[in-house]
Formats: sequence, C-alpha cells, structure tokens
Amino acid sequence: MNMQRVTVKLAVVIFCLYGYGAAVQAGEHILIPKIGVVDRNDNINHSANNDSFDLDDELVASAGFTYLYRLDNGFAVGAEVFGYENDIVTTINNNGDVTTSHVYGIVEKTFNIEGNVKPYVGAGLGFVSMKFDGHINGEIDDDSNDFAAGLSYEIFAGTEIKINDRVGVRVEYKYYDFDVDDDIGDKNFNIESDGSAVFVGVAIHL
Repeated sequence: MNMQRVTVKLAVVIFCLYGYGAAVQAGEHILIPKIGVVDRNDNINHSANNDSFDLDDELVASAGFTYLYRLDNGFAVGAEVFGYENDIVTTINNNGDVTTSHVYGIVEKTFNIEGNVKPYVGAGLGFVSMKFDGHINGEIDDDSNDFAAGLSYEIFAGTEIKINDRVGVRVEYKYYDFDVDDDIGDKNFNIESDGSAVFVGVAIHL
C-alpha cells in the first residue's frame, strides 16, 4: 500500500479520534480581564524609509483580555488581546507615540486542574498592529492610514489561585516577539522587537 495514503489515513483517524474525545469531554468558558506592565527589549534602530527612529525603553502599562474554552483534561484553546503605548524618542524630526496591539490565537495547558493553585503554560500565534500618531521625518496622523502590522508569537506561564468555584486570580508572565514590515502612506516601516510582560487578571468561569 502507498505509504503516503497510509499516512493520510492515519492522520484522519487520529484527527477524528481526537475530535471525538474533545467533543465528549465537558468544558468551560473562561473570561479573563487583566492589567499589567510591558517591557520592550528592542527599542532602537527601527526604520521608516531607511530613516532610523527609537522608542522609549521604560516599563509601560498594559490592559488585555483572554477568552478560553478549557476541557476537563486541562487543555484549552482561545484568543487573547493586549495593548500598550510607547513614546517615540523626541528629536527635531521624530516625536509622538505609537500604540501597539497584540492579537493571538492561543493554546494552554493547566495542571492540578482540581486544586486551589493551578499552574499553566501556553503559546500563541497572531499579529501586532502599530498605530502611529506623530512625526517620523514627516507627519503621520492620517486616521484612515496610520497602521502598520506584522506577525507575532508568544509563550507564557502563570498560576491561577482559586477564590471560589467561579472566580480565580491569575498571575502570568509572557515573552513575545514580532516583526513588522509594512507601509504607511509613502513610508515603509521596518520594526523588529521582542519583550516581556507581567499580567494580573480575574478568571471568571462560566
């Protein structure tokens, strides 16, 4: 029998068994509003039409939201958003600020699912959108055309502390990386950055 056909059939069988197993397991919806701080590691030598600009390297406040659908075995899938604002380092030609929004599809695994302290790990894949409001060798403030976007990924770990059957407090650390190569008007923006963040959130179990 053709090996490729065997591989395809085996993949279909595994997919069906996994899908059935997930379907028969009870699950719960979890809503997690959160706040935290973000520390970007790469803030210098970004470019717009090959003209360099920098962003401030201070800790900045962030707010976010996570939705999860978690099975009884501790595996969960969902989506996450969070955002923050950095100042453009002020020079004669460069000033203003940039607001960065992260959007991810995520997978997560929770351990000690029945306990009062529940550690978890996860990863996400998605994109960032950067909204510029200021001057970078020329004004960028056209509300309909001032966004640049690129791909991003994240990894994270944290712990949820149970308050009661419906509410828990989550503390989470994450590392992220993104690469933006996009146009705003007649300018090409190239921004490669990574960073870390710490969030505290309230997990509402529905």
